[in-house]
Amino acid sequence: MKKIVIYIIICLSIPLFSYSNDCNYVMDDNRMERIVQQMQNKQDDNKKMNIIKTYLQRLCLSTEQMSNILNTFGSKEAQVEFLAYSKDYIIDIENYNKLISKKNN
Repeated sequence: MKKIVIYIIICLSIPLFSYSNDCNYVMDDNRMERIVQQMQNKQDDNKKMNIIKTYLQRLCLSTEQMSNILNTFGSKEAQVEFLAYSKDYIIDIENYNKLISKKNN
């Protein structure tokens, strides 16, 4: 019986481990507004980062949306961390690269 339960748990959890965000789902404007509002309600940049990381596991975003989220962070360090983290979730990477070039100059 234990073997059956373990087998079932393994079978059910394999899809969770193999799931990757391939940008099939892009953040819409309503969701974006809710996320920014949630982040603005938090004082701590770590809590803000946790909120956006949770959403980015399921959704991708545009560079414009990324810029809006970037403005919610209070510290430069948190902004740099978010820029690095969000790169894998950007749907318009060419605009992201332009934004990074501007920030570095």
